[in-house]
Formats: sequence, C-alpha cells, structure tokens
Amino acid sequence: MERIIKEYNSWLKENQNFILHLEKHDSSLYSRLMPIYKVLNFLCSETTENGLELDGDLEKIFQVGLEYLHTQVSTCKIYYEKIFNKNFHDFIEYDSIVNYVLFLEDLRYELEENQVKLNEKIINDLMDYLENIMELKSGIPENFNLFVDSEIHKIVDLENFSFHSIIDIFVEIAETLGIDLYSETEFMIGKDI
Repeated sequence: MERIIKEYNSWLKENQNFILHLEKHDSSLYSRLMPIYKVLNFLCSETTENGLELDGDLEKIFQVGLEYLHTQVSTCKIYYEKIFNKNFHDFIEYDSIVNYVLFLEDLRYELEENQVKLNEKIINDLMDYLENIMELKSGIPENFNLFVDSEIHKIVDLENFSFHSIIDIFVEIAETLGIDLYSETEFMIGKDI
C-alpha cells in the first residue's frame, strides 16, 4: 500500500504541472483525465491524512487508476513533445484530436477485452487521419466531430455493444466516495437582494 502511494506521488511530481496546465486551459483532455485524477488524489489524501487502508478493492482501484492515468498522460506528452515541439498553445489547439485518439485506444482495448469483432482497417485509417491532421497542423476540418463519430460507428455496432470506459467507472467511483467532480462556483452579479 505504501509503495503505491509513493509511486503515485512520484508520478504526480513529474506530471502535475502538465495536468494543471490542461485544467487552466479548460482542455477536453483535462475533462477526460479529471475523474481518475480526483479519485486518486482523494484516496492518497485519505490514506496519508486520515489513515485510510488501501486494501482489496481500494488498492485495485488505485492501481488501475494510476496505470491508466500514466498511459493517458504519457500519450499526451508524446504528442506534445514530438508533434508540437513542447508548444503548449499549439498542443491545446488540437486537444480534441488527441482526445479522439485516446478514445479510440480505449475503444479498441474494450472491444478486444470483450472479444467483440471490430473493423481494424477503419480504426487504423481513422487513427492515421487524426495523426496526420496534427502532424500537418492543417487545422481541424469543418464537421470534424460528425465525420469522426460516423467512422466510429463503422468500427463496431455500438447499438449492440455497451461501451463503459475506465473513465465512466471512475465517475461512478467518485460518486460512491462522495467526490463532487462537476461542481461550479456560482457568481452573483449586482447587489445582494
């Protein structure tokens, strides 16, 4: 248990600035990573400050969350460093494309885990298309989301397959733990009545 907390803290020290930059820029990538990030921070805090024991299910949740977060952030950083030459503002312009790439990787993994037949050619062509847009920095085409969504529906019959990602699972875990993921600060304009 103590080992995984140290591992997470070490990982966090190396990656927290990147995650906070995503949050500051209201990136779709932060929205994607946030449920896992907040659950792990909560569990880490509860363990170190309140003596929560990470055993059984909680240890598994922490391990899976850390592995997933590590993989997702590493993929983002590869694009950030290799394609966008560590220019964060250029990277953020294409965060929706990186988000689709990560989604497709998740979808492929889930389909393979559930032994569901998928159209490899379409998923590979779509990944190539997304990466080419980033590499060429050609701008995001009009109706891009509609095109990508229609291609995703060709990969697998989503009506007969329920895609429940790790992110969805961590949203449910957060709710169970009482973590408010989507609260917004309310502002009052004018005089208090």
